[in-house]
Amino acid sequence: GESTLLDPVFTLGVATVVMAMGISLFATLEAPINERLDQGAFLFGAEFGAAVLANVVFQIPIGEASDRYGRRPFILAGLVILIPSTLVQGFVTTPVAMVLARVVQGVAVALVFPVSLALAGDLAGRGQSGSTLSILTTGFGLGTAIGPLVSGVLEGVDYVAPFAFVAGLGVLALVLVATQVYDPDVDDTPGPGGEPTPRE
Repeated sequence: GESTLLDPVFTLGVATVVMAMGISLFATLEAPINERLDQGAFLFGAEFGAAVLANVVFQIPIGEASDRYGRRPFILAGLVILIPSTLVQGFVTTPVAMVLARVVQGVAVALVFPVSLALAGDLAGRGQSGSTLSILTTGFGLGTAIGPLVSGVLEGVDYVAPFAFVAGLGVLALVLVATQVYDPDVDDTPGPGGEPTPRE
């Protein structure tokens, strides 16, 4: 493998925590969101569910594409999309805009999580994938638990604060993945035709 400062799977785990926080911080903010968007419980439920639904719908096609084109570009794209789609939720003022933001965030999750699992499996090799994948599933659970706690604390500071905080963590996760995670099947050094050379 390539020499990186951090373990690539651990780095993917960190990105997974941030991603799950982004989805779940919504949970504690029902009252302030409903007040700000002038809506009831039904619309809040629709917004909450939009992210999960988008994630479910897009996971399979994205997973298949990552089998063909390599994992890392999809994970990076997911984090790039996650940052603004999380941040903008602190600024939207209509239910429709919030649903759209949550759908985009759900697509980001579909780009990051299943593809990270696949890449972790690639990096682990045979015989270790169970313990390796558990790092990511634990990260997802941890992020889901921390998100509502963070938003509960930060919402007292400012309505935008929870969204801005997690978006900031998203930037950090993007930098970490960009610098510490590699695709074991693809060597970044270009071949004679300028194409990346598959790893032996």
